[in-house]
Amino acid sequence: MNEGDFQLVMRAKRQIHREMALRSFLIFGLVFSAALRLIGVELPFLYLMLFIFLFVSLIFSSDLIANFGLVSKSDLIKVIETHIHNDPEILTRYSNSNSRA
Repeated sequence: MNEGDFQLVMRAKRQIHREMALRSFLIFGLVFSAALRLIGVELPFLYLMLFIFLFVSLIFSSDLIANFGLVSKSDLIKVIETHIHNDPEILTRYSNSNSRA
C-alpha cells in the first residue's frame, strides 16, 4: 500500500467521525427544540436554523450532489480490495496509527 492509499483510508476515518459529530449535534438540537416547545417557548428561528444546517450537511455529504473533499465509497472499496487482504503488514500499521490517535 502506498502512502496515498493509506492517507485515503485515514481521511475516510476522520470523515466518519465528523459525520457522527454532526449527527449528534442535529439530534441534540432536535431534542433541545422539542424540550423548549414542551415548556411553551416558541423559537421559530431555531427550527429554521436546524433545517438549514441539516439541508447543507446533506448536500455536502451526498455522493451524488456535491462531494467536496470527501472520500468516495468506490475509492475506499478499491483500496480495501487491492491492499488490505493482500498485505497483513498494513493491518499492523493501521492498528499502530489508530492507537496513537
